[in-house]
Amino acid sequence: MTHHPSTLSICFSLLITTMTSAQTVQLWPDGAPGFSKNFAHKKFVQQDPERITETSQPFMRVFPAEPTKATGHGLLVFPGGGYSILADKKEGDRVAEFFASKGITSFVVCYRVSRKSGEKGYQFPGPLLDARQAMRHVRKNAAKYKIDPSKVGVIGFSAGGHLSSMVGTRYNDKLEGDSVSSISVKPAFAAMIYPVVSAIEPYSHGCTRKILGKNPSDQEKIAISAERLITKDTPPMFLVHNQFDGVKSLNSIALAEAATKAKVPCELHLYPAKAHGFGMGTKGKDLAADWPNLLEKFIKRQ
Repeated sequence: MTHHPSTLSICFSLLITTMTSAQTVQLWPDGAPGFSKNFAHKKFVQQDPERITETSQPFMRVFPAEPTKATGHGLLVFPGGGYSILADKKEGDRVAEFFASKGITSFVVCYRVSRKSGEKGYQFPGPLLDARQAMRHVRKNAAKYKIDPSKVGVIGFSAGGHLSSMVGTRYNDKLEGDSVSSISVKPAFAAMIYPVVSAIEPYSHGCTRKILGKNPSDQEKIAISAERLITKDTPPMFLVHNQFDGVKSLNSIALAEAATKAKVPCELHLYPAKAHGFGMGTKGKDLAADWPNLLEKFIKRQ
């Protein structure tokens, strides 16, 4: 007997093909702002199976929500890597896959990073411009992604957590090179997992020093230190940190204290452990391994 594919099978195949072809979105089709005209762009450099770098042409990958569980929420995911590399699998795709399975459409944002020093196109505010551009794209195409544009938030890991904190606090600031648009870049919520949030001692870390270049002024340091930028209008925050992390947990504690003073809702999970970069965590081993489930509940309350 000859098998004829059903209409349902054909439609399903077409849907998968369409989703696959639309999975990657270039954030700046005409070129990212901040680079010189003769800059030698590359798609990116595959550092190893888990990490990429030299992302001078920022892009994002789309992970649609499980249709039967879709909540209308959207989540922009910023992998970490010290603004030098992006751990785009452990702190990107796997995160997005989890939240998409819970009904939250997720977008892994591969913002600009470089292992080279002194490359001005990669320095602040470059990554923040990329994050804002991603937010505008998602909200502009909310109907396509089947999400509510008012329910789009951000999550970042380590240096990506710093970027998340910048998106959550500097949404009203005008930045050189930014797109001209009426679409709001203020997130509905901002989650930060073992983040750096400050360029000021005792919280600062190499990644925040790197993104400012050599000899930044005190004013420039404050401008990328989220604990100094929170106001009563800052969106709700969710923080996870191991207490004895080499990237000081004082970052998350200071941010939570600033949020409390400003009466901004903030959920802080501090665990008595040392590990940094645990990503989604290892069940049965990491004390923090339950944070994805806690964040899912947090997001669905927003």
